Amino acid sequence: MKKPYFFFSVIISLILSACTLDTERPINIKYIDKTNPNWQQHLSQIKKIQQYSNQGQLGYISTQERFSTRFNWQYQNSANYLLTLSSTISSTTLTLEMHNNLMRVYDNKGNQRATPDAKQLLKEMIGVDFPLEQFALWLKGQPDEKLDYKVGENHLLASFSYPLNNRIWTADYLSYHQQNLPLPKDILLKTEGQTLKIRIDNWKY
Repeated sequence: MKKPYFFFSVIISLILSACTLDTERPINIKYIDKTNPNWQQHLSQIKKIQQYSNQGQLGYISTQERFSTRFNWQYQNSANYLLTLSSTISSTTLTLEMHNNLMRVYDNKGNQRATPDAKQLLKEMIGVDFPLEQFALWLKGQPDEKLDYKVGENHLLASFSYPLNNRIWTADYLSYHQQNLPLPKDILLKTEGQTLKIRIDNWKY
């Protein structure tokens, strides 16, 4: 199968300065028990959100790549979702669309590629070995309750650890949108050699 070389030029055109990203995990955080009724009520509410969309900024740093881009995320279910990356300095866009478990990646110049292996395609494109299958839950601030996670004094998810492919991903929820149902605003995701900083500007569900 032909390698998606055209995607590398797309990513290059999406590259902005990622040097200002704060990639250090927060310290001296105070936590509360996970049985806290306010947290349990919040967890129950976010579990009810099945379809949603949001927009914001995404910064990525690894040993191979460094870029920052705008994103638009639209989620229906694990078999159908869409992630669009766009440059703030050009008209370039790159879209990852999962439809009926088939991933199609295309840009706004007519280049495209389809594959059932979304994870491998993403890794070929920009060297990102990222768990897309967990991304939808992580954006909502919904942890895997069978694994280690911590709740902050604000009665919201503060951090968690997630093992995947012999690596540990950590997530720190740095701030939340203050609305009727608080939802994440700033998230820091890290694993060995990779850092993903997410700022979510708005939510719709």
